[in-house]
Amino acid sequence: LSDETLLNYPAMSISSKIMAMELFSKQLTNYMFIGDRNAMPIIPLKMVQTSLTYGMSPLSGVGFALFGNYLALVKGEVEEGYRYVKIALSLMKRMPSIALDCEIMYYSAHTRLRVEPIQSANEHYIVAHRGAMASGAVRFAFGCAFVYDNSSFWAGKKLGLVVNSMKETMKQMIFYKNLVMIGLLRPICRLSLRLTGQSDVHQRDDLTNIFGETYNEGEGIFSKLPMVMLTECFAKFSEGLIFREVDKARDSIQQYLSIQSLTTVNMSISGDLFRIFYAGLASFYVGRELDDGVLITRGTECKDWIEKLVVSASTWNFQNKAYLLQAEEQFCERNFD
Repeated sequence: LSDETLLNYPAMSISSKIMAMELFSKQLTNYMFIGDRNAMPIIPLKMVQTSLTYGMSPLSGVGFALFGNYLALVKGEVEEGYRYVKIALSLMKRMPSIALDCEIMYYSAHTRLRVEPIQSANEHYIVAHRGAMASGAVRFAFGCAFVYDNSSFWAGKKLGLVVNSMKETMKQMIFYKNLVMIGLLRPICRLSLRLTGQSDVHQRDDLTNIFGETYNEGEGIFSKLPMVMLTECFAKFSEGLIFREVDKARDSIQQYLSIQSLTTVNMSISGDLFRIFYAGLASFYVGRELDDGVLITRGTECKDWIEKLVVSASTWNFQNKAYLLQAEEQFCERNFD
């Protein structure tokens, strides 16, 4: 179907199907929470299928954005995925919803980070954050704030500004008792503070969830979620790479590999492109220092993944990253010509 045909679809009118779309959206959140990557693609496919059969609703934009992410981020079909993301944004303008526009903008920005210049594409999360706060969608507001801070750090924004933004985001997360988002942002915040020579974020023993239960930092179910554990490993092996702490980098990469491979991507988050790039650098570094051929092979896998994005996504975003990984690979092979 052409873009014009999709945008001129009739509106969904059957109440049971509208409720089904809402159920699909909420179920996706559950899959994201538990890290079920196999089940997550089912949701956008069902949302798109329901929209094409029974008409478009404000949630159809969410489905198309997620479907675009699946194609672009997981399947590697970036051009086609970007097309569906743009359709989602057009549907949002055609059928605006204060409660859902932020969700569509949030998911759409994941693919836009691949295609558009990262520094400018990252600003879409700020727009989505404002919309989420205005509509009372605090969960998506924190999601936008986390991704914005995380992407700003890895994209090379001025570090002092990033640290200040992270500190403000952390205050809001603690106030609203969002322990999952705290667990995701804190490792990157600690690394940022170390890079600026500031004191570390103190270990907290008074984190309280929405039920009034108090946890020490690192305890509770939120700290055992795969996405939190992976973020912690990512921050640590990046820190080991930056400060040349080979043991920390090695242990963190091995812990990461015990959960998933370095090149596994997730359709519901946007930080994979930074993680895979730094995982490649860290793998080459540790493999070279410890003469570990397995880790050097892991680095090559990351390099190959980035090289594909140079062609399929954005030369602007990925060509320099590919060059750096290629240089590291040649360094490991003792090829200095």
